[in-house]
Amino acid sequence: MASQTPTSKRAFSKPVLEQTLTIHSQNAQYVLQRGHSFMLVVKALYSISVVLRILAEETEMDQIEDLVSSRIAAVAERLNNEHARLKVLADAEGGVPLPRYTNPREVTLQVSSPALAQYVRLILRLDQTLMLLDGLWFAGVINNKLRKNLTHDLRRLVYGLGRDLIDLERRGRASVERADQEDALKRADAETEAMILATGSLVDREDDTQVTAPPAEAEDGEQDRQRAVSETSISETAASRSG
Repeated sequence: MASQTPTSKRAFSKPVLEQTLTIHSQNAQYVLQRGHSFMLVVKALYSISVVLRILAEETEMDQIEDLVSSRIAAVAERLNNEHARLKVLADAEGGVPLPRYTNPREVTLQVSSPALAQYVRLILRLDQTLMLLDGLWFAGVINNKLRKNLTHDLRRLVYGLGRDLIDLERRGRASVERADQEDALKRADAETEAMILATGSLVDREDDTQVTAPPAEAEDGEQDRQRAVSETSISETAASRSG
């Protein structure tokens, strides 16, 4: 009998939800830059949903998942409220035309967890809200200062949520250590590169300088690099524990 290669042993068929979306505004594109935290958020949410749910303490993961849900819901509520507020301003003007953006990006994702699907919807909502804000700016309803401040605050809201989710994944990893499952987690970590959690035309800083963050916001990238955590993935060994 032919022996399996290491690659075939690692093959793992997992469910993904493929989505293609167009992101118009620069600041929403910034959240999806590959060089920033998006890939870490993808892996953190997959780890929370699958890997740590198998390896970590059950009560701890229950709490972490509740926190993930509540924090995503809080950001969604804030974005929806802001969009509704801006819509009222637009309606008072009899409606405002939305601008055309010079460099919209079509992004294709393989969504690997329900929480990631919710996070992606937040990015879409951010983009929609910023488009409405820019429409009000062109109409003279919003001045330069208000536009700058609100754009910055809304982007930081979604970007900051991503950091919170990464921190929650780190909390789950600590639970794995307490449960004496470090070896299993290390095996999962070692296979990270063999697992594709998100693919497609993510916005890359290297070849797309038009989506580089404004100078006042550039500190996010440096802070994110400093806070980067170990990337985790599911392995066949971990998957077998769920059986």
